Amino acid sequence: MKNIDQIRAEVDRACSEIGVNEWEFIVSSQSSLSASMINYELVESSSSQDYGITLRLIYEGREGSVRSDRVDKEIIPLLVRKAYENSAIKEKDPSFDPEIYFTDMKYPEKNAPSSYTCTASEMKKVLLQTQKVLFESDSRVGEGTGSDIAASRGESFLVNSMGLFLSNSFSSSYLASQVVVKDGNEVRTAFCAKEGNVPDLDMRETVTKAVRKLHARQLSGGVYKIVFSPECFNMFLSAFSCAFSGKNALLGLSPYKGKMGKLIASPLLSLVDDPLYPGYSMQKTYDGDARATFKKHVIRNGRLETLLYNRQWALKAGCESTGNGASTSAGSIISPFSFYVEKGSRSFDELLEECKDGIYVTGMKGFHAGADPVSGDFSIESSGFRIAGGKVMEPVDGFTVAGNFFQLLENISAIADDLEFDVTVSPFRTGSPSILVTSLSVAGKE
Repeated sequence: MKNIDQIRAEVDRACSEIGVNEWEFIVSSQSSLSASMINYELVESSSSQDYGITLRLIYEGREGSVRSDRVDKEIIPLLVRKAYENSAIKEKDPSFDPEIYFTDMKYPEKNAPSSYTCTASEMKKVLLQTQKVLFESDSRVGEGTGSDIAASRGESFLVNSMGLFLSNSFSSSYLASQVVVKDGNEVRTAFCAKEGNVPDLDMRETVTKAVRKLHARQLSGGVYKIVFSPECFNMFLSAFSCAFSGKNALLGLSPYKGKMGKLIASPLLSLVDDPLYPGYSMQKTYDGDARATFKKHVIRNGRLETLLYNRQWALKAGCESTGNGASTSAGSIISPFSFYVEKGSRSFDELLEECKDGIYVTGMKGFHAGADPVSGDFSIESSGFRIAGGKVMEPVDGFTVAGNFFQLLENISAIADDLEFDVTVSPFRTGSPSILVTSLSVAGKE
């Protein structure tokens, strides 16, 4: 972005005119290209160039902020005025003094790979080849099978009146397939998404996942040992990550207030937040409060080591920020980055052997309605496979897994070494290996 210096000068000028000396803005730009194909027909192709600016200022101890999708020097006076008006109507928080931040702290270096870039015609070729491979891999792959491809890159800048000038570039690309298989009157589907150099990605495992679901039987209700696939446990982490927010703990919306250093999970569990996870293309070296980011254990060997904080809620809690601030038009919020369960030492087969008899849960849906992030209670429609004698057996579906997430963490009895992250174009993602839980209630057929 070439006009950062012009924007900085205009913000400084507009703020000076109304007597504001403390200001900060974050400017971002992102270009994206995507395409979708169903069967062998290209059904969608789009490109976009998005911009955004979030402006924050402090006047008489009160903070005001505003966001706009338009980024040019002409709109700056209006944004400054709006932020100033917002500060005037905002009540001063006696427990928090807003600040424009500057320090001589050393920010970490990024080590993120470059993502795949291509033209629309190249995307079409990749989709055609992917579809061809999917349809030829099994005669039961049917109409409705489709693939999506997307690539994006961008940059952001954080600039303030204290002389701070930070920049961050990012890129991401992924290929996803939704496979439909038909066997007689039975229809099953499976989805898979992968990041990386898109032309090299093999999506045939999506067909395997769909075919394995054929001829599933219903499961009888009861209490079972459960092995959660990485994909499913990632859903738990996403749904309940807010429980590890320092803000939510202080507000009574998390059970972890006052639990620092205490055993809150199985000693096998270590939960990490790492903004600089090796190989991740969306690494972040600074947060929305301009704090340097760093890797931290939220849970280590079952004990709570830290909650996640931005500057505001760290001050309220009487501790240091963990560098987990994210800037929004309403101010700074708390957000994880690469939030994952550390892998264990067992192979997946060894995990199954320890389970002996139970259920391997590979599909879950309805977390938005079936999970309560405050109480931890969940009741989720699920599917997967029966485990017998330490082996994965026939597919099962039509059952609901229910329990409490906080108790589930305590009941983890084994963790595999097959760590997988979800696929996202956001700096926040979750990761987990396969996890064995000693017992959970399952509602199935009568």
